[in-house]
Amino acid sequence: MEATVTVSPSPNSSSPTPLHPGVAPSVQLGFTALYTTLYGGLFLVVYLQLWLLFVYKHKRWSYQSLFLFLCLLWAGLRTTLFSFYFHNTVEANHLPAAAFWLLYCFPVCLQFFTFSLINLYFTLVSLGRGIF
Repeated sequence: MEATVTVSPSPNSSSPTPLHPGVAPSVQLGFTALYTTLYGGLFLVVYLQLWLLFVYKHKRWSYQSLFLFLCLLWAGLRTTLFSFYFHNTVEANHLPAAAFWLLYCFPVCLQFFTFSLINLYFTLVSLGRGIF
């Protein structure tokens, strides 16, 4: 389905000019592959870091483990979202309400929680108070 816009270059001309996609489909596929690869790589690195915390018996409830868990959840949701774009972009943009919220809105909430956690950590460190 092609959208049309009635933009007239001169007052006498009234033919509509069709809109074209801003990015070519081949470039869009390349960006999708790049983002999926980067988010998947981030997921694997964070997953490995969490396993290292478990193997070397670090504190389970620390800022580091909570930060890594939030990053793991965020990267997993982003990898899932961008993997949907390989199959059908239009369908990925028109998901049911719960799936749409989980894949599009919840990662923004996770970013807010993560940055708030970093802010709390650096505030406690700068005040010289103990951490957990």
